[in-house]
Amino acid sequence: MPEEIKNILDILNKDFKAYIIGGFVRDKLLKKESHDIDIATNATPSELQQLFKDKNIKEFNYGNICFNEKEYSFDITTFRKDYSYLDKRKPSKVVYVDTLEEDVLRRDFTINAIAIDKDGKIIDLTNGIKDLKKKIIRTIGDPEERIKEDSLRILRAIRFATILNFKLEEKLKKAIINNKENLKDLSYERKKEELDKIFISTNKQRGVKLLKELKLLDVLELENIDNVLKTNYLVGMWATITKAPYQFNKNDQDLIKDINTLLEEDINDVLVLYKHGSLAINIVCDLKKINKKKIIKKYEAMPIKERKEIDITAQEICDLLKKESGSFLKVIYEDLEKSILLGTLTNEKNAIKEYIKYKYM
Repeated sequence: MPEEIKNILDILNKDFKAYIIGGFVRDKLLKKESHDIDIATNATPSELQQLFKDKNIKEFNYGNICFNEKEYSFDITTFRKDYSYLDKRKPSKVVYVDTLEEDVLRRDFTINAIAIDKDGKIIDLTNGIKDLKKKIIRTIGDPEERIKEDSLRILRAIRFATILNFKLEEKLKKAIINNKENLKDLSYERKKEELDKIFISTNKQRGVKLLKELKLLDVLELENIDNVLKTNYLVGMWATITKAPYQFNKNDQDLIKDINTLLEEDINDVLVLYKHGSLAINIVCDLKKINKKKIIKKYEAMPIKERKEIDITAQEICDLLKKESGSFLKVIYEDLEKSILLGTLTNEKNAIKEYIKYKYM
């Protein structure tokens, strides 16, 4: 066990019980590297804050604290029992408990409930190791109840099946299909977080297949889902698969608009390439299965890629025409862009000045 992790466990186990649980343990057993450490303990949130007051605690909610230690990210949570999920996402009440056995029963899947104590001993209370060996995703307890409690578990199940290349237990599949409408009650933000992880997986074809097989496309408001398989750019995947209000930042929104516009235009036209830029071009080549090398070569050969590369400033144009700055500059720059890109004008200051004098004086 790495020294950084052992030190944190030693601090906790001095006066409390504490175990590593979840993804780190699962990945360790699968011989995968992980730096996210989830620890379950009977120390209360206030006791955790006091124990780790020297750490830069970046989060404190739902009975947990989070902080980084070298390359590891620690999430330490008090043992708890959840009661009635009123909003199909979060429990209406959380009660802190004193044993790992009680805490494990609230967790989602058996493969995420395997624990390790401070001495490296594995504690498997739900036969998670057996399911790891069988490569199967199984809920702890009745899958119908667990999915009804928290509908995000539908997408989490698909995400783990995708990333790990595991199967979903048949009862879990039925529970997902029976309760798929509950996904409508989830925020687009939470749905997108899980879908992003599925889409960026090297095994994303597995995720796409499961989304189809479990008939989730309509409820998730997804279409053209096979486009996810055509490009490795996440925004490119999202650009054509939904019109629903999934959350994107301004840059991504602009890129999605560019992609959809470019899909309808002639990608061999240098004026079109200039307007949209290299990233949108790469993505559209993927989506349309166009020879990317040929198009990118044409793009790279263009004399300018953006307006600021034109070898004359707005002030120099104003001085040349003896005018104050105005809307005429936009007209002139659009003309210069087109002329330079089509090769009828050289992007060189003296040549540009002569062109402007001839046409605009």
